[in-house]
Amino acid sequence: MDERERRRRSIQDGLHSAYLEGGRVSQAFLDDAGEFEALRIDEEEMRRRIRARYQVER
Repeated sequence: MDERERRRRSIQDGLHSAYLEGGRVSQAFLDDAGEFEALRIDEEEMRRRIRARYQVER
């Protein structure tokens, strides 16, 4: 399995888990997830964007 496939599966697992718990994700998250899967951003950038979007400090 290559890195892109690993990321795709990781995103899909997270989305599935959220939906099972009754959660939804924003279009902004889906856009970022697409960039992550396409290898345009790394995990740290993905976390940074999520923290900034929801104003969460480390």
